[in-house]
Amino acid sequence: MLDYFRFHADLPHPRPARPTYVKRAQGSGWPEHCPPIRAANAFGWDVINPFTMRFLRDGKGRWDIEEAVEVESDVEFTGGVIPHPQLNAWFWEKGQQRPHVISDEVYAQIRHQVKVSTFLYLRTEPEEMLLIKSVPATHASTPHRAWSVIEALIECDWYFPAHPWHGVIELPRIEESKIDEVVIEKGEPLFRLIPIARAQYEAREMSPDDFGELYARGQRWLSTHGRDKQQGEVMITGEFAKQQELSRFDVKPAK
Repeated sequence: MLDYFRFHADLPHPRPARPTYVKRAQGSGWPEHCPPIRAANAFGWDVINPFTMRFLRDGKGRWDIEEAVEVESDVEFTGGVIPHPQLNAWFWEKGQQRPHVISDEVYAQIRHQVKVSTFLYLRTEPEEMLLIKSVPATHASTPHRAWSVIEALIECDWYFPAHPWHGVIELPRIEESKIDEVVIEKGEPLFRLIPIARAQYEAREMSPDDFGELYARGQRWLSTHGRDKQQGEVMITGEFAKQQELSRFDVKPAK
């Protein structure tokens, strides 16, 4: 379960992720035709960009946003308290002291990073965290996307900041790319949100007997559901997808 509240009622709701994000040309074998890839593409919710952002870089490698958008919240709490206005995007500052110190030598390495607001307050169930990551399908469908997401795991079950959560994206470094303009269109998915249980996870090596049983079980499945056997290989197209047990992600706006 993920609870959310929008900074302003005109801003977009998070959106259930989709198996595919582009219409492909004819033919078989596109990455999204693979059931596990489709399942990964559709796992979680997308944060939708509410305003077109155009980033420009000067000859010294310094990025800036052409026109940041400041949003006034329409929320008013008891006693007339209103959240502070929020920018849609802002950069780290040289000599920054708050909310944490950035030394000059570090700033030189991260000056191409941008903090982008989700304009969402977020809460997970007790003992659940929230992974903010890139939208998987964008890498396969738009290989020329010039920016990337720095993934983060946030504690939404106990920490509730006064401002909406933000994600961090990276624009091209001048040392690595000649690109001097990056545009992120309104309506484009910015981040993927995935709830994750706070737990102790273990990777345990199987014993030879356990692996033998697992392998035998796999061969039984192939012999039952595979077809058109040739040279020891069988077709499982359609059978794997038919038996997948997929998670569902919905959005329920407040009434």
